[in-house]
Amino acid sequence: MAGELWRTGLDLAPSRRQYYLHNFLSSQPDLNFHNPAVQDAILDVARFWLDRGVDGFRLDVINYLAHDRALTDNPVAPYAATPVATIRFQRQRHNKSQPEALGFVRRLRALLDIYGDRMAVGEIFDDDMLARQLEYTDGPDRLHTAYSFHLLNARAATPRLFSEALTAWAKAFGWPSWSLGNHDVPRFPSRLAADDPGLTRTLLLLLLCLRGTPFLYQGEELGLPQACIPLERLRDPFAIASWTDAAQDAGRDGARTPMPWTDTQIDNGWLPMDRRHLALSVSRQEQDAASMLNFTRRALALRRNHPALQVGQAVMIEAPPNILAFERRTDGERLLCLFELGGSETLFPLAEPSTLLDCACSGTVDGTAIRLPACGAAIVSLHPLPDTPRS
Repeated sequence: MAGELWRTGLDLAPSRRQYYLHNFLSSQPDLNFHNPAVQDAILDVARFWLDRGVDGFRLDVINYLAHDRALTDNPVAPYAATPVATIRFQRQRHNKSQPEALGFVRRLRALLDIYGDRMAVGEIFDDDMLARQLEYTDGPDRLHTAYSFHLLNARAATPRLFSEALTAWAKAFGWPSWSLGNHDVPRFPSRLAADDPGLTRTLLLLLLCLRGTPFLYQGEELGLPQACIPLERLRDPFAIASWTDAAQDAGRDGARTPMPWTDTQIDNGWLPMDRRHLALSVSRQEQDAASMLNFTRRALALRRNHPALQVGQAVMIEAPPNILAFERRTDGERLLCLFELGGSETLFPLAEPSTLLDCACSGTVDGTAIRLPACGAAIVSLHPLPDTPRS
């Protein structure tokens, strides 16, 4: 395991003259979870916080918990251009996703179960995001839920992206979590919606309609775009290392700027505010019934008021290639969720009686069909035909 994974430990402890493994920054040495004493110590830390009443834990890149015991070298990764980060020279095979990590997950879950109504959510980053996400939630002795970078790493919001996620979890034991953005990736209104307000709304509603637990990252309810930050104000080591004058990409710091509660500029904080965010402040959007903030509240209320969106099964529906269509189903409710992601107005026919739900969606009823504008959405309540049993 060469490259930036390893660094001499002389600056950490001169008397040791040893190397240490760090999967991320050199200031973040990995613990040796092959050592039972290390596991016991971490469980003691968890017990300390559980005794004080925390509801649970978010476990950062939980599948990186254990490395290959033999310290086998990672294979060389192919690349067309020289990677900016030296870690990209390798295929990350032997420093993550080892079976021993699941052994510790079982111990942690057993501890959480003692305390009753507590939970653990894991973050997954791997070559096959969905498969690893499933593995870490596949059973009552694993995580309560997990999210991966399947959606977070995406650069295009296509029907296939979301259908792959729904299909992978259709018959799974575990329960997924989903997020379009967080502190590690550019903000989704810029990354997936090209800063288009209409598509931003559609994608946020889509997130809330997926089967699983949705996570909203601060500022998404306001529709904040990725912030622009000059090089001299960057804080994130990865953003600084990968900066180019041509791209002027703020990297992860572009999603970490202060929340614009008011339209007052703050430049003396940890990171400067992007002036474009001031017009999207909470104080301004509170006064506008048609704002992104109030749309988000209506979308959250829709999910809260419909059990099918909370716990129902997700069933994919055949649709044109530009449409993502799926049903959320419980014994007492069926909701058809329609999202136009190709940029073309589309008429989607309905084969049974239905009611278009009022959630500030852009889709409209057109006879026996739903008219979806470009990048539009509609949530439709389906009514069973007379004398036809519910599916």
